[in-house]
Amino acid sequence: MRIWFNHWFSTAYHLINLMRKKEPERFVFIGSGTNPDSIYKQACTEFYLEDQDVSDEEYLNFCLEFCLEHGIDVFVPRHNLVQIIKNADSFEKIGVRLLAEKDGGLAETLDDKMKTYELIQSFLPDRVPPAKEANSVSEFVEAVRGLSESGRRVCYKLIIDEGARSFRVIDDRIEGASGIYNKPGSKITMESTLKVLKEYDFRIPLLVMPYLEDAEISVDCLKTASGNIIIPRFKSGKRYSEVIFEKDIMDECGQIIDRLNLQMPANIQYKKSGGRPYLLEINTRMSGGLQLSCEASKINVPMIALYKLLGEDVDWKYPDFKSRKVANIETPICL
Repeated sequence: MRIWFNHWFSTAYHLINLMRKKEPERFVFIGSGTNPDSIYKQACTEFYLEDQDVSDEEYLNFCLEFCLEHGIDVFVPRHNLVQIIKNADSFEKIGVRLLAEKDGGLAETLDDKMKTYELIQSFLPDRVPPAKEANSVSEFVEAVRGLSESGRRVCYKLIIDEGARSFRVIDDRIEGASGIYNKPGSKITMESTLKVLKEYDFRIPLLVMPYLEDAEISVDCLKTASGNIIIPRFKSGKRYSEVIFEKDIMDECGQIIDRLNLQMPANIQYKKSGGRPYLLEINTRMSGGLQLSCEASKINVPMIALYKLLGEDVDWKYPDFKSRKVANIETPICL
């Protein structure tokens, strides 16, 4: 059986190896992307380079043609995920199963952080942060002014983003003496922000909200015949995370999974402030750190998801501990 990963994070190296763990000879993994030195290429039997800078429609046609040309049985999409899900029927017609949600409207909603908040507001209003959408510089300035009145720092990002690439925290203190010791990281002054935004067309609006200063929680989820797999991973900001089976978070994520009828792997992200968790986003794909959750819990989510897609149940159970720390170390490999 031939399984294709397109444009995945380098950590797909681990996801592929987890998928082949039960029956190593059953599956052949194919990768593709624009980087000839992609790390997850090392876990694939075949790897193909893709053209850069193609339109959504062109890329969709490329995916369909690629599946036919390479005899793909299962497609695990990441790049252009929403467009691919919205055209799931086209893949089914050529005998390709998508390891992804099939509800294109839901995928499009969850891809937009503001629309996600509006959806969650209808049944979990306490989890939605006081976010504002900005479609112009003046709206951005007004949003920042209103949110910073309480004295809290303000952050912003594009309402459609991945991997927090556009995330910035407005902090004028980085130009003071403390800047000698502290790396700015994602921090930016208001003056610098306005210089950037004067050149921006707001084709994708900005989401402006208070900066949530406490722990980030990445919850890896999968609905199965024997119940929902829900693994909350608390990030420390260092080289380790801690999987903590916190009942309130698990119950709430279960509610989200059931309410939205999520069938394939999903990742629900929270960030705490003052001890209270707020929803950041819901991703309809496997997370970049899923392998950490699997290692700590000993629940092989990618493998279980693959077999579920094939109509085969895999037994699993929660571990008998409530929490466990997990870390990753960088291992050199030759490309």
